[in-house]
Amino acid sequence: MKIHLLIDNERYPMTIRREDEQLYRDAAKQIDNKLNKYRSYYPDFSPARHWAMAALELAFENISMKDRNNTAPYQEKLKAVSYTHLRDQRDRKTNQ
Repeated sequence: MKIHLLIDNERYPMTIRREDEQLYRDAAKQIDNKLNKYRSYYPDFSPARHWAMAALELAFENISMKDRNNTAPYQEKLKAVSYTHLRDQRDRKTNQ
């Protein structure tokens, strides 16, 4: 599917999967919101600096979300708990 996104008053043609359309539109809106925020906070900065600050904030949010959704530290604990549970069940059956 082909769409055109409007970001910072520029059109960007994209070829995407139909089911991702709303995500792309929301992402474009989020970029515009960040740019507008930094323009209002720092009116004397160049457009390139506004873009850099918006990109940095979005990258930070993305990395923070990945860290929050990282289950790797819990995998070993889950394995240990599962092993202990199974061992306890086996021991109970053996002792009956």
